[in-house]
Amino acid sequence: MLEAIVARSMAKSVGEFQQVEIDGKPVRYRAAGDGSAVVLVHGLSGSWRWWASVSERLMERRRVYLVDLPRVWRQQSARELAAWLGRWVRAVGLDSVDVVGHSLGGLVAAELAATEPERVRRLVLVAPAGIPCGRGLPNRAVRLVETLYDVRSRLPTIVGDAVRAGPLGLVHGAVYVSVRDLRAELASVRAPSLLVWGEHDRLVPLPVAEEWQRALPGARLVLLQCGHVPMWEVPDELAACLLAFLEELGNESGDESRTRVMNGVRLVGNDHEPPAR
Repeated sequence: MLEAIVARSMAKSVGEFQQVEIDGKPVRYRAAGDGSAVVLVHGLSGSWRWWASVSERLMERRRVYLVDLPRVWRQQSARELAAWLGRWVRAVGLDSVDVVGHSLGGLVAAELAATEPERVRRLVLVAPAGIPCGRGLPNRAVRLVETLYDVRSRLPTIVGDAVRAGPLGLVHGAVYVSVRDLRAELASVRAPSLLVWGEHDRLVPLPVAEEWQRALPGARLVLLQCGHVPMWEVPDELAACLLAFLEELGNESGDESRTRVMNGVRLVGNDHEPPAR
């Protein structure tokens, strides 16, 4: 009962459902707020609900779009998700948009920015999949259990979204994010990019963040005091970080934008400076 009440409250705060048709199928999404558009993309077995706390803060200054990715395998293979997202962006009438993706959603957002660079204006990747961490599936399974324990207060949402994804979707998605390597494609990304990582991320460890920063042209890295799900663990800090990057970094050019403090968040370039803390 409490979870249902919370879900209704979240839904009201992020606007009513709207609908477009993609590949002959109806797709519902939410959009609310005023300002430049930003699309928030959830991770494996997630949903728009994972972004609710952050989106409320962003909507004060941005037009926020929330959409659930298709279920992997049954409706869409994982390798086709970026193309699907590009079709959805066009269907809702967004020519060029800021995109924020978490985990699998980060992989999808980065792939979209690489394959359709004109579609993505600015790119934020929150603990993205897309560069293998070198762990086997058993080790990753243990880290996943530990990560779920860290966010156990959100268990009803996690279970509900996992049921929606289905067991086959979870397995195929997990295998895909374990082996997919975007490093070759990342050189094609033209959007100013920000990497956001939790210093205590058990699932995607910090050395992977350094790999991303080397592979993604001009990417800046910010570290937050959290694990793999900053939108639940530190939503205020994440929202401030996103707004700082999306609103202010785009107004800078040249070397002056390599290191700046924005709303208390220090953004660092990928030369020889240490990551922001």
